[in-house]
Amino acid sequence: MRATKIQTLFLVLLLLSWLPITAATSRAALPEAAKPTEELLPASLETALYRLPEGDPSGKVLAVLTLVSAPGWHAYAVGPAASGQSAQASLRAGDATAVALFPPGTPQPDTLQPDKNVLVYEGKTTIFVPISETMFHAPALTGTMRVFSCSATSCWPSTLPVSIPLSGRDAQSLPPAESAPWWPLFSALRSAALAMPSAACPEPTHPGVPRHDARQDAAGKAAPSSDIPDLTPRFFTPALEVSGLLKAALLAFLAGLILNFMPCVLPVVSLKLSGLLAISGEEGKAERRRILREHNFFFALGIVLYFLLLSLVLGAFGLAWGEMFQSSALAVVVATVLFALSLSLFGVFHLPVVDLKISSGGRGHTRRGAFLTGMLTTLLATPCSGPFLGGVLAWTLLQPLPVVMTVFAAIGLGMASPYGVLAMWPRLVRFLPRPGAWMQGLEKAMAFLLAATCLYFLALLPSHRVLPALLALWATGLGAFIFGKSGHLARGRLQRLGMIAAALVITGGGLAFALTYAPAAQAQWVEYTPEAFAERLGKDNLVLDFTADWCPTCKLLERTVLTPDRLTSWSGQGKVVFMKVDLTRQTPPAMALLRALGSQSIPVAAFFPAGSEAKSPLVLRDLYTARQFEQALDEAFGKLTGKRLEAKNP
Repeated sequence: MRATKIQTLFLVLLLLSWLPITAATSRAALPEAAKPTEELLPASLETALYRLPEGDPSGKVLAVLTLVSAPGWHAYAVGPAASGQSAQASLRAGDATAVALFPPGTPQPDTLQPDKNVLVYEGKTTIFVPISETMFHAPALTGTMRVFSCSATSCWPSTLPVSIPLSGRDAQSLPPAESAPWWPLFSALRSAALAMPSAACPEPTHPGVPRHDARQDAAGKAAPSSDIPDLTPRFFTPALEVSGLLKAALLAFLAGLILNFMPCVLPVVSLKLSGLLAISGEEGKAERRRILREHNFFFALGIVLYFLLLSLVLGAFGLAWGEMFQSSALAVVVATVLFALSLSLFGVFHLPVVDLKISSGGRGHTRRGAFLTGMLTTLLATPCSGPFLGGVLAWTLLQPLPVVMTVFAAIGLGMASPYGVLAMWPRLVRFLPRPGAWMQGLEKAMAFLLAATCLYFLALLPSHRVLPALLALWATGLGAFIFGKSGHLARGRLQRLGMIAAALVITGGGLAFALTYAPAAQAQWVEYTPEAFAERLGKDNLVLDFTADWCPTCKLLERTVLTPDRLTSWSGQGKVVFMKVDLTRQTPPAMALLRALGSQSIPVAAFFPAGSEAKSPLVLRDLYTARQFEQALDEAFGKLTGKRLEAKNP
């Protein structure tokens, strides 16, 4: 009997000795994300009530919320900063909104982006919520506080509930607020809030994060809305605002006349006036008048016809004035044409179609040349705006197409009016300065102005189109040089034709390359939706990247690891689909998916292989390198692709 008891005791002691080992082994067998410490949020909230002094302007009772950041974590403070997203509170006491007074944060360089400053709360941070007499009779102070916390390797938003009972509390039994160590801080925040109420609890914003709109449609879904309120604008010059066709046409005529003096148009107009000086110096009064009439008539006709065509385009497609220059192709073509014109003015070659050279005299002013030059002049005027034009266009472009065409015709007539006058009374040219050697200097100055206008159109291009456009200009310069050399009298006819063909091929090839150039295809992120994820799960090798605008760690990874070149290489080698899960705003399905992956913070990358292993994804968390990402790709998808994935490091 005694032996049996000893054996039983021995077994109990043996079992107890194994329990710590078994517990440790079980914990070690759990995924890291499943450890209890990993499930704890990096921020918590402690609450208390204090009695305010009698007659305090901020209220009767003060609710004090103490934000506690976990060791190694900091929360982004309220206030303007170059990175992170501010803390925010949404609190109510009954039907009244309670305002939270946040203390200023501590500025410091961002750990991951030292060039940016952040405002942070570390350790314990005291936040004050004054409770008025009316609010104190409410059942409770309720709501949430949302803070965005980051450590050295990851970030996570925490939504902290607030519920402080108020009903039935005796204010006199609460501890006095003025004896608390934070009283000087509260006094300063209270004074600032009373002086500027809107600054007491500013609504935190972040670039790229849409503001919250709680309005919903009948189905319970968020209704699309605009943050732009109903405005009633007042105009500084109400007399220039248009409400009828007659006034619009009159102001349009004046606006068109002034366009002749705008910087976009002045180079070409100045050259044409200089050309008129050259014509006025020709022998033969009758011939001189004929050339002047003919040139000015066709030049004005080109202006008016272009405005009519422009009205058809803008009216039919609902475009704004100058909006067509959003087309990179049009900007490249115009820059190339202007560059060719500037080269012709420098004497590199003679442009037979649109010749702006003063020395050409009457020979360069054909009907076709004058007409095309008038259209070119108006094209250059399109990006410009001037006096009277704003109010005219604001009214006109909302009218039916016949009204739009009428007003645009008035703009064209106004711009063409000086040349129409010279066409009707060519003798007025005698009031212009007499031609002379000074005109050659003017011609070169206008050439530099045209070249500068090319720079303006190049500046309209996206960055990836600038180099191809410069190549087109280089090809135009080479083609113009060859074209100019082809006119040498000592060359045979076939040789001249060959040089002209070569010049056209070079110029046309450079322009075609610039117009058709497209950058190398980049790996496209697929936007996460529950439906898109369910559709691709098990069918594709799928990589989910969990990110947010308030997560600087995520942004650092996007710039250093998940670069377009690497994604393109990885996507092509392993037929991988990259899906971005944006947690900038709390999305319940995405948050549930993140928690199902055993994570409570971001960044997180999850690798879902195609096939039967799709529900056993590989998870890569916190900061990682490109090499680690490649190894995760190889481990998750290598067996399926049959080869190792390697990204080309730029």
